Amino acid sequence: MPGGIGPISESTMSACAQRDRVVAPVANANEIFFNLDGRRVCYDESQSFLYFVATPDDLIGRVILHALAGMRRPVAIEQMYLDANHFFPAARRVGLTRQQADTVLIALRLAGVRAMLC
Repeated sequence: MPGGIGPISESTMSACAQRDRVVAPVANANEIFFNLDGRRVCYDESQSFLYFVATPDDLIGRVILHALAGMRRPVAIEQMYLDANHFFPAARRVGLTRQQADTVLIALRLAGVRAMLC
């Protein structure tokens, strides 16, 4: 493609082709933020939190809200911050039971969102 960025490495193509990928162990929840984008979420099974960077009105937020509304479960989306003074917003997270996580992750995959396990 003229003006493109050049060839893409095989390791990058392989990582992008996988449905789920595992993020290297992180020291805290804010480190997850650096692995997210508008089409990628991260589910932390040990803490039962799903992390994402989109607003609740964007695709990811809407899918989460609709999936949980279909299960008749209330949802509270929490804003995370990079600093203690809450000046720099980072990822958002939502606490999910195992059943809720299964439903939400499937709905997100059907919407074209990639899931990572943290």
